[in-house]
Amino acid sequence: MKKYNLSKIMKMAWEMKKSYSCRALSFAQCLKRAWDMAKTEYQNSLVPDKFTDGMTITVDGMTRTLSRWTKGGYDRIYINGGSRRGDGFVDLKSRRMFLRGELTYQIKMAEKILAMTF
Repeated sequence: MKKYNLSKIMKMAWEMKKSYSCRALSFAQCLKRAWDMAKTEYQNSLVPDKFTDGMTITVDGMTRTLSRWTKGGYDRIYINGGSRRGDGFVDLKSRRMFLRGELTYQIKMAEKILAMTF
C-alpha cells in the first residue's frame, strides 16, 4: 500500500512555484511545503471511523483524548489535552461544536468526531 502519491506531490510543488504568492520561493521550498501538506493529509486520513471512549485522535500534529459524557439528557464528546481546560466539546444531539478558540485543528477534529459512528 502506498502512503503518498508522488506524482500529486510533484504537481502540487510545481503549481506552488508557478503561483503568484510563492514566486519568490525556490522549487526546493515549494517541494518541502508540498510534502508537508501530503504528510498532514495522510495523518488526517488515519483517524478511525468508529468512536471508542478514551481514544486518542491526531489532527494536524495535535493529539487529543476524546471522552464521552452522557447524563441528564446530554450526549457530548469532550476534547481533552493540551491545556488544563481542554479544547471544548461536540454536542451529539444538536450536532454542534462548542470549542475554546476557533483554531483550524479544533474545527477539523470536531468535524471528524461528527463523522464518526457511535
